Amino acid sequence: MELTSREYKLEEEKLKVINEYRLYLNSNLNWEYRHPKNKYQPVEYFSQKFASKHSALAMVFQIHKLCFAKIKYFENHLDDFIPYSYSFKDGFKKCEMYKVQFLYHKYSKYMIGITDLQQIKDIEEFEKFCRHLESFKN
Repeated sequence: MELTSREYKLEEEKLKVINEYRLYLNSNLNWEYRHPKNKYQPVEYFSQKFASKHSALAMVFQIHKLCFAKIKYFENHLDDFIPYSYSFKDGFKKCEMYKVQFLYHKYSKYMIGITDLQQIKDIEEFEKFCRHLESFKN
């Protein structure tokens, strides 16, 4: 029996993440991506428990392999950011969280890319980055 997100009552925004990334719930209750032709091994991203507990943004961050410190920081400061996506035709556009590629920081006016966040590997460097962002609020 194929398990679906509807059976686990995830919020609508989280269901949009599941659908956007074409994820399936496996028998271990982990959300995974399966290649359409089963050409490659499935890739597990997060558990059902994680999806239930955290935000849609956290789910996207987990898919993009961002560390838990980044997930917690951005979840706790979500009101300071506006989600954006980018296309070569339209440029930057505000979007719903499930399509986020960039986060616009309201106070500094920085456009922060998820791929840029992936480049920060050192926790001290990330903490310095967070302090820098928070300095614009004062």
